[in-house]
Amino acid sequence: MVRKPKIGRNDSCPCGSGNKYKHCCEGTTDWNQIIREGRDWVPYLSIRGRNILFVNKIAEALQMDSGPGPRSLKDCKAAFTADAVVKIHEALMEVWPPNIDIHNVLRNSATDLSGLYIGDYKTQYIQKGLVRHSTYSQKLLVVDPFVYPISVRDKYNPILTPEQYRTQTLKNVNFWFSLLPWIEEGIVEVIRTPADFDHKLNWDSLKRQQKKFEENEKLQKAAEVSAHELGARHKEEEAFRHLILSAPDDYLERTFDELGLEKESLTPQQFLAYIQQRRDEDPDFLEQLGPDVSGQLHMFTTGASYDIAMLTSNLTDSYLVTDVYSKWKEIEIDRDSNNAKNEEWSPFAKAFQDLELKYLNNLSLEHALILRQEERLESLRVFLRKVWNDARSTNPFSEANAQLLADELHEEVRKAEEEWKQIDRNLIKWFGAELSAGLLAAGPLIASGYGAFLAAAVASAGAVTLTATRVERKSFQTKYPASFFLRLK
Repeated sequence: MVRKPKIGRNDSCPCGSGNKYKHCCEGTTDWNQIIREGRDWVPYLSIRGRNILFVNKIAEALQMDSGPGPRSLKDCKAAFTADAVVKIHEALMEVWPPNIDIHNVLRNSATDLSGLYIGDYKTQYIQKGLVRHSTYSQKLLVVDPFVYPISVRDKYNPILTPEQYRTQTLKNVNFWFSLLPWIEEGIVEVIRTPADFDHKLNWDSLKRQQKKFEENEKLQKAAEVSAHELGARHKEEEAFRHLILSAPDDYLERTFDELGLEKESLTPQQFLAYIQQRRDEDPDFLEQLGPDVSGQLHMFTTGASYDIAMLTSNLTDSYLVTDVYSKWKEIEIDRDSNNAKNEEWSPFAKAFQDLELKYLNNLSLEHALILRQEERLESLRVFLRKVWNDARSTNPFSEANAQLLADELHEEVRKAEEEWKQIDRNLIKWFGAELSAGLLAAGPLIASGYGAFLAAAVASAGAVTLTATRVERKSFQTKYPASFFLRLK
């Protein structure tokens, strides 16, 4: 008999949280007994564990590990058959079974500070939200864009009618893999909401949302603004994809003259070759398998309605963050019903999302990891909270707050930058320009412990002063949390 390994206290927890067993499930879930008894372990997985399991099942369904080398984009897209669509959605049901206690699973994901994103899911927009809010939030929650099969009628169920979901499944998989690095690092968790598992809850929520908008003129106007903004973001790209790339070649050839492309010195053959190239290079586009195949369903989501998002944020003890104007307006109008995290952090999140500081566009996953590795996340959070309290107007959701916050943050960064320059000036003052240039250039080596070769020069020039300067630099980040943003500049 093969002896099954015992889970040690310092081993990674089998729930997939990424934490050690002693800091995770020990005392609440006996994984050694689960393994000994050969029980189904999916019910005991953390959300991160479920996410990673689902990604692995996606890879299996698409046979990503088959073949000798890396696959071309064309081959990858060809793997999105009706059979693959069925397997992926069956895997979704396995990872999030209908009998799951979703309320308990979501409650267990609560942490010091987490944000629930309910904004634009296009990669460039959700990435902006993730990188910005990861500078002060412990983690960010994102609602899974995949349709939960049994939450819709049979004719829209992707397991029963998979052919119409090929393109949307491709988009969803691309979305998941764009988030995978964040998921693996434990900064992002992809969740499902209670509405997927309760038809009545979902229906009642839809009716509440409809009634709320019908009775509130401000929300109606906000919805019109959001529709215009979102249309401006996506209209051109989506129109080109659905009206041009999806059109049959014979149709494009017939309408060549109507498009006026002969003025561009193009032949119909060159035009069709260009369109085919765009089809091949578009990661979110799938060609129809044949003229008799039914059309594709295309879905646009912001994760969840405000009503369901509020329920979910209460379960996860998180605040709401979005880049959709109408959703911010809902949060503002409904502030009396907000939980403590929403009351405290959503107004700041709105202003921080709208900040027009160029160096914030340089934020990346790497910076989020640095904050966590250097254990500076909490100190930066406290700093940003202080800056926000000093900057904001009496109306926390005012549009002007973004500029006020930007001005205050810019001033704090300026102070940090001036202090750093002063440390450099002190070096020059004590050691002279020539020696200081060498010390400044060797700064990374000294900090890493490889500056022994400078010992003689330092000793003759005044080691005490250099040591004091190094202490200054080491305490600089603690004294000036805004120094984090100097890296971005």
